[in-house]
Amino acid sequence: MSWQQPFRELNPKVEELMVKVLEEGKGAGPSPEWQTLGSVTRLDCHNPLCQRGGVDLHHTLREMVATRRAELETVKMCGGIEGGGSSAAPRHCLNRFAFRISLAYKAEGDP
Repeated sequence: MSWQQPFRELNPKVEELMVKVLEEGKGAGPSPEWQTLGSVTRLDCHNPLCQRGGVDLHHTLREMVATRRAELETVKMCGGIEGGGSSAAPRHCLNRFAFRISLAYKAEGDP
């Protein structure tokens, strides 16, 4: 299936993908720092209570490739739900992801 293929295989015009992320919130540590993740298309949430969380970058990356945008810096909230357990109702995870995406494109005419 296409979602299992590496990003560069699906986007032959891209030479390199680099993602850097800063996660803030539960499980992110007391003093969050920028981390270089390399060629990833999903940011995982580190909140131990979060279920199905994180940020999917596929849509953002597709838009960048379609417009040949080289860099993007933005912030998104985690898409997961904190399990409430027996004493609290479930709620949206409040972890926040600041991320920087850099794409390097192959020169026109390169295979």
